[in-house]
Amino acid sequence: MPSAVVLIVCKTVMLPADQHDVNSKWTGYENRTWAIENSMMQCRRQEVQLYDQSEAMGAAAQPFNQQRCQRASLMLGVEWDQAHKSSSYRFWRVACPVPIVDTRTGEVIAWKMPECGHRDTVICEVDTAI
Repeated sequence: MPSAVVLIVCKTVMLPADQHDVNSKWTGYENRTWAIENSMMQCRRQEVQLYDQSEAMGAAAQPFNQQRCQRASLMLGVEWDQAHKSSSYRFWRVACPVPIVDTRTGEVIAWKMPECGHRDTVICEVDTAI
């Protein structure tokens, strides 16, 4: 499995300030919702290549499997939101590489990075800078 994940980030809009959250000026809470234009979410798909920092420091290599991909991708999503607070985009979903299997032998012959998905509700730009 390639050491990469797909982050899907979507456009949001600010709602009027929530009168019930008196702590928002200290917590930094923003009352956001997904931006819907023509009944579709506006999203961007970004492939993120990963590397094992501990391996670079001399530790034994760990195989990149589905469990490690999911754990890393969720942490990346949170980090992405923190790094892009000034942007109107927020992390929505992640995807791990998908195997392409030879139906005759059952062998994995290649890997594919997933598309945005949800074509009926999402308009997705691919690998763009935000």
